[in-house]
Amino acid sequence: MSRLNPLTLFFSAILFLILTFKAETSLHLIWLATSLGLMTAFTQLPIRVIARRVKPFLYYMPVMLILYLPLAVVLSGTGIEEQLRLLALPISRIFLMLSAMTIFLEFTSTASVLDVVRTIWFKAGGKWRWVENSFQMLYLVFRFFPMFRDEFSTRQTLDKALCFNDTSGRFFNIFTLAHHLPAVVSNIFHRAENLGMSMTIRGFGTKVPRGVAQPMRFGFSDLAAAGICILFILGFSSLA
Repeated sequence: MSRLNPLTLFFSAILFLILTFKAETSLHLIWLATSLGLMTAFTQLPIRVIARRVKPFLYYMPVMLILYLPLAVVLSGTGIEEQLRLLALPISRIFLMLSAMTIFLEFTSTASVLDVVRTIWFKAGGKWRWVENSFQMLYLVFRFFPMFRDEFSTRQTLDKALCFNDTSGRFFNIFTLAHHLPAVVSNIFHRAENLGMSMTIRGFGTKVPRGVAQPMRFGFSDLAAAGICILFILGFSSLA
């Protein structure tokens, strides 16, 4: 599974989402759920990983039903059973979409998707500087996001180790974030400035198009995945 091109995984996820929106019967939902289960078993992805990402939705759903059902029953004049039947399809769609995106996100990183797009752009012979600069900006943005998280986590750990404050409660986390945010952002800006200066000194960006350090290629596994997607569409379309 890891040898699949990230673009293949991306289009497979988009295909699954489109078919989930088109699902109108219980057979469609069973087909989608079965396919998702087989994909989970094939990739050997632990169920707890999917459960961790779907957990907020499972917490939100009972609250939504408590708030929605009384109003829907009073305004529509129908029974609770009818309203639950109408809600079953959209709730199942949301659950399947969240599960599918969990599998995609677990096996694909933003940097690898950018590598694929840059590889296609490089092989196409594009020589637009603003496109190259846009790619580089995205690389830097996604590189500095984890840096911000790690630095903030380090500062929070130091506060706990030095016993500056009681670390329990949501309000304390908000207060800590507001307290450390200016220093963390200033530090990241200094790092970005030093990085930009180093890139300028080394002559980075003087040649267009720029090469790709780790080009992504399509192989036999991607062709097999495309065939499986075609069979998946045909099986979905054959269901009443």
